[in-house]
Amino acid sequence: MIGEQFQQLKEYLHEFKHQDSEIQRRADGSYLITIKGIDLPDGWSQSPRKVDILFVAPPGYPAARPDCFWVSPPVRLPNGAIPQNANEGTPLPYDTTPGRPLTWFSWHLQTWDPNRDRLEQFYRVILQRLEPPR
Repeated sequence: MIGEQFQQLKEYLHEFKHQDSEIQRRADGSYLITIKGIDLPDGWSQSPRKVDILFVAPPGYPAARPDCFWVSPPVRLPNGAIPQNANEGTPLPYDTTPGRPLTWFSWHLQTWDPNRDRLEQFYRVILQRLEPPR
């Protein structure tokens, strides 16, 4: 199931967004999804302009819904503040890149139907969180 959904996400990103992505099985049975080279919407600090978005499909996915996401390198609002419901002190569990600079967003889905919802929908929720910057 996850392989098929990731392939659909990968094809969508490549065809419509010209972005690359990867999936990595982790020690706890979850999957780390990385979407590379995302252009930040206007309104974020000027540096960085491109980020990677990382999120986890937990063990039991799709019955267990994805929750939260990370951005690397870290992002800030134009006034230098850390974004709302985010911090830079929450590491990515089981990260194979220790010390990776990240901003963690505590952003949660309101609804999730494992029979209907896909990785692509969760990615779109992430993009909605990033625009407008707050």
